[in-house]
Amino acid sequence: MQLTFRHLLRSSRRFVFENIMDLEHVCVVHQRWFRNLRVLVRCPDYVEYRLTGLFYGLKQEVLARGGPVDPAHYWYEFITAIARMRVEGRLDGEDGNLTQTEVITFHFAAVLAPIFWSLRPLFVRQKQDILAADTALLEREYALDQRGFQREESRALRVIVYGGNGFFGRIIVDDLLRHTTAQIEIASRTAQRIEFPGFEYRVRFVESDLHDQVSVLRTIAGADIVIVAAGPFQGMPLTALQACIAERVPYIDVADDRDFVRRAYELAESEATLNGMVALIGCSVVPGLTSLLTRFAQATIPRIDQTKICISPGTRHPRGPGSFACLLSTVGREFTAPADGNEAPVIGWSKPERVSFPAPIGDRTVYRVVDIADHFIQPRYFGTRTVEFRIGSELSALNLLLSAVRRVRQSFRIPVSWLVPIGRALIHVAAVFGSTAGGVTVEVTGYAGEDHRSETWCVFAGVGGERIPSMLAAIAADMVLRREIRGTGIVPLPDWITRDQLVGELAARGIRIAVRSGGEEWRAVGDATA
Repeated sequence: MQLTFRHLLRSSRRFVFENIMDLEHVCVVHQRWFRNLRVLVRCPDYVEYRLTGLFYGLKQEVLARGGPVDPAHYWYEFITAIARMRVEGRLDGEDGNLTQTEVITFHFAAVLAPIFWSLRPLFVRQKQDILAADTALLEREYALDQRGFQREESRALRVIVYGGNGFFGRIIVDDLLRHTTAQIEIASRTAQRIEFPGFEYRVRFVESDLHDQVSVLRTIAGADIVIVAAGPFQGMPLTALQACIAERVPYIDVADDRDFVRRAYELAESEATLNGMVALIGCSVVPGLTSLLTRFAQATIPRIDQTKICISPGTRHPRGPGSFACLLSTVGREFTAPADGNEAPVIGWSKPERVSFPAPIGDRTVYRVVDIADHFIQPRYFGTRTVEFRIGSELSALNLLLSAVRRVRQSFRIPVSWLVPIGRALIHVAAVFGSTAGGVTVEVTGYAGEDHRSETWCVFAGVGGERIPSMLAAIAADMVLRREIRGTGIVPLPDWITRDQLVGELAARGIRIAVRSGGEEWRAVGDATA
């Protein structure tokens, strides 16, 4: 089936071609017909994207693509599950007095011919509505241009966030939207759209797979910074870091897995410095925040012997599947952790212990969980001989459940993939009884000369504690965009931000820092009365 539309257009070829290549206007000017745009490819002469079509209320997923042919011709097409609509466009005449002709050819199975012919008037009406909106926009642009109006083509900083639609990723995106003026592009395999009220026009969704190097290179080209918040990091490829090194784009990730961080360090040390780009690897609670707290403690404990890290998150807001897979992968498994300068075996989710957090968190039970990046980072930067990592829920029932999972998994060797759906369901039930208070403590033990000392630092929030793992990456990205973090290669995790800066940035987000020596009371850091 073929339809032809021809009309007078008082605009210029430049504005027509800009309109064809401008994806942002599609779901704004034509929001009656299109929603949920996700970019696949964006080049000077070709665009490809997905969106949701609304044909008189009938929703369907659409693949769209197009581009210019020469100064007088262009093409674009929409492809759905049942049909392909190809548009061949032509511009005749002089600028300001153009004749625009579009020939639309519908391709579909012969059996659907009666349906398409019966819907022909609706297709015509839809196209007339789209042309009317585009014509009004193009003619308004041309009229302003003729009056001498000069557009300011200000380029917004561009941040790519892989996994920005996940639990921790969306917190990073939300923080960047509130504290920077950057344009955020959320990249993921499916580009699932989520809402950021008040910031809709600063967020774009891109389909890109971290397991596809070409896809990653295409997505990050021209970006000002790339953040990887997609988990779990166990076994994840280094495609994003490799692409950032190749394109000289600053890189940040929230990796907590020892093997991933080790592999990333090896790659960045061999190539990033040579290419002159900045990389912050492991910029989350572990090992990023724990490294900073350890450095703060080193001011009073110069020779660090042991570090004990304890995390107790709130359970009101259940995490995504990546977080569950990361946690459950350690439950019941045997790993090795640094102990007295050697590697000692530990069973995941074993040896419960009560530890103290500042109010309103209080005392909580935490368990040994291993194979985190601190086992690589702590000895590297501090020469720490023993590293102990613990985590525990505020809910005793949930802790006991995970202990039971440990025993079952040890006995029956159940794959972690079986446990994730069950665990998530139970966590969602437990969330009804949980709070949002959460925090992380780092207890550092060592020596100042011959004097044996112990000091514990804590980052915590009575409300919104689930944001803590995402804040470091957001703060670091803001500082990179403001060029407050410079240099080349790996930025040392303990040294990229001062204590006062971190206290101020976290305080602005409702997150506090406290410290205590030995068994003393907690005292606030940064409080004028402290």
